[in-house]
Amino acid sequence: MENNTILFEFGVRDPPEVLEEVTLGLELAGVTRMNRFVLRHGENFFGTRKTIHVWLTWHDARNANLMILLAYILLGHRDWHGAEISILAAYPRREVAERAKDLHAMITEGRLLISEKNVVVIPTDDDVDFQRLVETKSGAADLVVMGFTGERLGRKGPEMFKRFPGLRDVLFVSAEETIFIV
Repeated sequence: MENNTILFEFGVRDPPEVLEEVTLGLELAGVTRMNRFVLRHGENFFGTRKTIHVWLTWHDARNANLMILLAYILLGHRDWHGAEISILAAYPRREVAERAKDLHAMITEGRLLISEKNVVVIPTDDDVDFQRLVETKSGAADLVVMGFTGERLGRKGPEMFKRFPGLRDVLFVSAEETIFIV
């Protein structure tokens, strides 16, 4: 099997040069069409390994399934045994009903092995401070999984990975192709 995924990491206290190297590596990996992960770790070091929050947004059409799959893979590791996954889905108000219906269908069909009580759909609009929303809901989570795209990385640069300073450890995920959960 060919390599199709690469993981980079940096610490919140690392010098700026480290994040610049990570960004350069991400750009190079993007050219080869690899899935790209960036782990930003702080002082928490995954805490008690009991809570994983997966944030889905309108930018994550390709990333969503890989993000969810990664969370489930982590549950298979003995250090994360007994952890709980929560999916927080923030969508524009006009899309909330349709997106909630899609998530419900995935759960009902067994493609998402998660209880409906662990899925929260959050309506957003331009008046919602997304950073504050995420930090409020997930500030105590041991790991937060968020998506990113190469296009957004190109526009925002390395600063994109410094967003959400109120979170502990964050795994940013960019899928090159849609992963199907069947």
